[in-house]
Amino acid sequence: MGMVIKNNMAAQNTLGTLNKNSMALSKSLQKVSSGMRINGAADDASGYAISERMRVQVRGLNQDIDNTQSAISMMKTAEGAISSTVDILKTMKEKAINAANDTNTDADRAIIQKELNQAIDQVDDNASVTFNNKILFDGSADAGTTAEQRIIKALNSEWLDSALSMAKEAYGLSFQEDETSVREMTVKFERGSSGGSGGTTTLAYVTSYFGSDGKTNKLELTINMDVYDALAEHDVNGKAGSYPYLDRTIAHEMTHAVMSANITGFNNLPKYIKEGAADYIHGIDDQGDRKNVLLALTPDTVNSQFANGDGVVPYAMGYALFHYLNAKSGHDGHMMTRFMNVLDEKGGSALDEAVAAASKGGFSSAAAAIAGFKQDLTDYTAAGHTTKEFLKEYCDIDFDNNFDTGSALGSKAWMGESANAEQVVIEGKSPNFWYYPGSDTSVIQGLTVKWPNYTRPDGGFRFQVGTKANQNIQAQFSDIHATALGLRSDDGKNLSVETRAEAKRTMTVLDRALEKALDQQTTIGALQSRMEYTASNLTTASENVQASESTIRDANMAREMTDYTKNNVLMQAAQSMLAQANQSSSAVLSLLQ
Repeated sequence: MGMVIKNNMAAQNTLGTLNKNSMALSKSLQKVSSGMRINGAADDASGYAISERMRVQVRGLNQDIDNTQSAISMMKTAEGAISSTVDILKTMKEKAINAANDTNTDADRAIIQKELNQAIDQVDDNASVTFNNKILFDGSADAGTTAEQRIIKALNSEWLDSALSMAKEAYGLSFQEDETSVREMTVKFERGSSGGSGGTTTLAYVTSYFGSDGKTNKLELTINMDVYDALAEHDVNGKAGSYPYLDRTIAHEMTHAVMSANITGFNNLPKYIKEGAADYIHGIDDQGDRKNVLLALTPDTVNSQFANGDGVVPYAMGYALFHYLNAKSGHDGHMMTRFMNVLDEKGGSALDEAVAAASKGGFSSAAAAIAGFKQDLTDYTAAGHTTKEFLKEYCDIDFDNNFDTGSALGSKAWMGESANAEQVVIEGKSPNFWYYPGSDTSVIQGLTVKWPNYTRPDGGFRFQVGTKANQNIQAQFSDIHATALGLRSDDGKNLSVETRAEAKRTMTVLDRALEKALDQQTTIGALQSRMEYTASNLTTASENVQASESTIRDANMAREMTDYTKNNVLMQAAQSMLAQANQSSSAVLSLLQ
C-alpha cells in the first residue's frame, strides 16, 4: 500500500473493528448486568415473542392462583355458616323428639317452642352471611319459575319420599324388597290429555307395563300439565286452581306403583281394591265426589256399586271396604300390612286369602266381606239410622270431622294423629325448600327416578381459574334461610312442636332440612377441595411455564462472562491498534523534510 496522508485506511479498518468490539462488549455487558440473554426483540425476534407470550401466561396463572385462594376463602366462609346451621338443626331435632314425648304437658311444649323460634331466627342469621358484600346463599341452585321446575323439585325433595314412606309404614310395601320386580320409574309431563279414570280430569297417573308372567317390568309417572301449569307458587301441597292437592295425588299413584312392583298379577285385582287401597293411603273424607257416592249407598245398591268400574265409584267403594275391614279387625293398626303381605307373597290371585288375613278370619273372601258390609248396612238402616251414621259407626268414616281425612296413618284408621288435607302428606312450611335433582336420575327409597328434560336457571358464582375466558368453575348455592329449609312458611309461621302431632310431623321436616343442609355442606366441601387441587395444579403450571420462559430468555452467566471477557480484551486490543495505525501517517512527514 502506498504511503498516503489523506485516507488512513489502516486506522479506518481498525476503527471499524473497534466499533464492532465496542457494540459486542455493550451487549455482553447488558446481558451480564440484566441476567437475560434477550433484552429486546433485536436480540432474538422469535424468542422474544415466544417469551413474552409465556410471560403473559405466567402472570395470568399467578392471578388464577390468587383467584382460587379468594374462592377458597369464600368457600370457608360459606362452610362456617352452613356448619352452624347443621348444629342448630341437630339441636332442633333433639327438642322435637322431646316435645313428641307425652311426659311433657302443652305448657312444656310451649317452652320448647320458644327455643325453636330462637333457633329458627339464628338459622336466618347464618344464611345472611356475605363475602365481599356478596350474598352467598342466594338460592341460585334451586331457582325456578315454571310449573315443571317446581314440580320436579317437589317430587325430588318431598312428594315422592313422603308417598313411599306412607306406603311403607301403612302397607309394609317398598321398592327395597328382594322380590320387587322393577325399581325404576320415568317421570313424564303431558299436555293435551284431560280424560282418565277417577274423574273428568286425570291430574297424574302411574302406568304399569306387565310381562307375560304378570309381573311389572316398567313404570311411568305422568303429570298432567294442562292442570298444573297453574300450580300455586306458595302452596307446599301443590294446589292448582280448584283441583285437589298434587301431593295427595302423588301419594295415591305411588301406592299403585309400589303395589304393582311387588304384587304379581296386580293388574288382575278388582278395581275397587286397587283404587280403594290408593285412596285409603291418604284418605278421602274431605272429597265431595267420593263422599256423594258413599252417602247415596243403600242395601240394594251395594253389590252393583262394588261391581261398578266407572268414575270415582270404585275409589269410594274400595276405600269404604278397607275402613270396614279395619274396624272389623279391631283397629289393631296392622290390617293393611296383613292384607298386603299375602298379596306380596302369593300374588293378586290370593285376594280372598288377603281379605281373611286382614279381617283376622272374620271374612273368608272378598265376596264375604262385601256381603258382611251389605248386611250390616241393611240391619243398621233398618233400625232407623242413616247411611252417614253407618259409615261413621262401622267404617270410622266421619264426614263431619274435618280434622282428619281418613288416611291409613291417621286417627280415623286408629294409626296415629289427626291429619287434615294440608297435613296428611308431610312437607315443610315453604316451597322454597324444594330443590333440583343432582343429575338426570335420583334414587329415592330404592326407586330410581328418571327425570324428564327440563331447563335449569344459570346463575351463582363463577371463579376464573384459567387464562382463557371459558376456564372457570361455577358454584351455585341453595338458599338456607328458614323458609328454604322448610322451617318457616312464606307468611312467617314457624315450624311447631306445641302439640304431640305437630312435634311428630316436625321431626320428619327436620330430617329433610338436615338432609338439604348436609347436601349443601357436602357441595361446599367438594368445591373447596376442588379449588385446592386447582390451586396446586395452577402453581405447577406457572412454575413449568416460567421454567420454559427462563430457558428462552435468561442468560447463561458462565457463557456471557466468557463472552464479556473476550469482547473486553478485543476492545482493548482494537484501541491499542488504532493508536498504532494513527502513528503510521506521521512517517510520511520524514519524506517532506
